[in-house]
Amino acid sequence: MILSFVQTKGGTGKSTLAMNTVFTKAVLNHFDSIALVELDPQGTLKNWWAEREENQLENSKVSFHHISSTQREVIQEGIKSIAVHNQLVVLDTPGESTSKLHTRFACAFSDIVVFPMRISNNDESAFADNLLPIMKEIIKNHPEKKGAYFVLPSFTNPQTKKTRILDYFVDILPDYVGCVDAVYPSRGLYENFNREGMNLYDYTDSVKSNKKLLQQAEKANQDMEIIAEKIIQIMEHGHGDT
Repeated sequence: MILSFVQTKGGTGKSTLAMNTVFTKAVLNHFDSIALVELDPQGTLKNWWAEREENQLENSKVSFHHISSTQREVIQEGIKSIAVHNQLVVLDTPGESTSKLHTRFACAFSDIVVFPMRISNNDESAFADNLLPIMKEIIKNHPEKKGAYFVLPSFTNPQTKKTRILDYFVDILPDYVGCVDAVYPSRGLYENFNREGMNLYDYTDSVKSNKKLLQQAEKANQDMEIIAEKIIQIMEHGHGDT
């Protein structure tokens, strides 16, 4: 099973989602072997993983792979090789405004593609201009991919009702794009947890003596667990929209 987090814009939370989804209890309990794969040539996650290893943080069933190539054939063969040895492969793709090579690859090659997306006119326009044409082209040639694409409402106000947010996306999305039955809230913690190679659970352990920070970390872990559970549900049942 290959899961990708994709957006052509940078700063949408793709890497945070990828690096923490693989360490959720939901994913670790469901899959025996998990690969986190970074397709971004800049290697942001590669540096983070190196810090994890340097600080001897527990990686459990998760392995890390960095494919820096910009050649589709090299990327494809690399992912195929990794997938042979892992039940779940999670791809973190770069933001791309020009050729969209990695975006096109992930949309075509993955079993499930999740697009973090805000409630904003700018995000709607970027989605319509940059991502929908790619999906339309793929579905035209491969109709079986119609059930592979899902938006995850991102940077939502934690106080806003989830049903209201999901209804908004269901109204604006075409019928071949679903909506994950979860939200990725806006939390300052997501900007700061990953120093020294930590994931959210590592960070939570590091702030146990600070009641305020611990509460924030526990909420963030709960966010990720819900997102992971809903994505697994999509994998098993082929649906996630409301």
